[in-house]
Amino acid sequence: MEEEIDLRPYIAALATRWTWIIGVSFIAALAAFIISVLIPPTYKATALVAITETRQRIQFDPRIQTQEERQPLKAFPQLAVSDDLLQQVLARLDTLEISVNSVAELRRLLEAQPGTDPSLIQLTAQFHDAATAAQIANLWAELFVPWGNQIYSNSSDTQLLFYQSQLAETITKLAEAQQELVAFQSRNRSSIVENQLLALSDTQLQYLKSQQHAILLLQDIAGLRAQLATQSNTPVTWADQLTALHLQLQTFGTQAPGSSSGLQFQIGADLTLTSTDRREQLAHLDRLQTTLETRLQELNTHLADLEPEILTLQQEKQALQAELARLTRNVAVTEETYTSLARKVDEERITSQGEANSLRLASNSAVPQRPVAPRRLLNTVIAAVLSAFVVAIFISARQWWTVHDKEPAKG
Repeated sequence: MEEEIDLRPYIAALATRWTWIIGVSFIAALAAFIISVLIPPTYKATALVAITETRQRIQFDPRIQTQEERQPLKAFPQLAVSDDLLQQVLARLDTLEISVNSVAELRRLLEAQPGTDPSLIQLTAQFHDAATAAQIANLWAELFVPWGNQIYSNSSDTQLLFYQSQLAETITKLAEAQQELVAFQSRNRSSIVENQLLALSDTQLQYLKSQQHAILLLQDIAGLRAQLATQSNTPVTWADQLTALHLQLQTFGTQAPGSSSGLQFQIGADLTLTSTDRREQLAHLDRLQTTLETRLQELNTHLADLEPEILTLQQEKQALQAELARLTRNVAVTEETYTSLARKVDEERITSQGEANSLRLASNSAVPQRPVAPRRLLNTVIAAVLSAFVVAIFISARQWWTVHDKEPAKG
């Protein structure tokens, strides 16, 4: 069985010595009150700084977009207690003859925290003088607003200067591109090459037509010769003589290919066009055939000579067109870039002149009327309660030793 604890001796001891408890509690409460009165009061003053949203930016050209940066709301409270800013505050406090000796001491007097909304920052300063606490808080907020805007505000001329420098470079590039195009046009042989190529193409076409015509004439001569060779030794008919004459006229270019004869004949009994002797007629056809074959060889030679000239001119023409297209495209692209940058410079110039700062002083601190420390009544009550609890524990412990000393030793 577990040993039961009898609380009656402890309660009786506390009841017997209640005067000790009340006396010690009174003395502790009186001491706490006197100490609270002697301690200099501490006042807190709070100034408010608001973080405004970035204003809408003007955009003339959608091809160049400015990346909007979101304000780092959580960073501002930490920046408010940075060494650089506190150095500025400390320097101003020295001119106001407020006794703060170091940045570390000043940091202990200050507290920066977000409000119920992260876009609102509470800058709180505490000091033993109410007016000085308000003065420190307001000075801190006054210096923090331009300092924070200098870091995060978009109203600086950095982007404007960047776009202006890019625009100046583009103007130089545009002038160079235009000058290159002008210089090329002074030596551009495109029209000359085009005319030469057109003339050679016409010449080649004429050669090809003459070649085809000669081939057809050779076929006609071969057909007429075969017809005459199969016939007897009778004189050549007037129709065959007319055919031979027609072939001769076409061979020597008197008639165009496919055209009818423009000669007029008066038919008579003694009319001879070429020769009535069959052998002479065959010999005449052989001479026409030889003439046409020689002409075909000459045409093939001329066509072979024309081909590399035409190909060379085509290559030169294509190279000139490609060079002209490249220079024209370079001028067009540079002009487009110039137009976009010129519009962007105007955007940044207008925006930088009209854009509001990100941080604004929302409210200065008034002089606090009541101190936040020391809390005399609270300190007095806590001292009385703690001292009464300590005395009660001491009396209970003493009673426990007394009870155990009177108990007989076991075993």
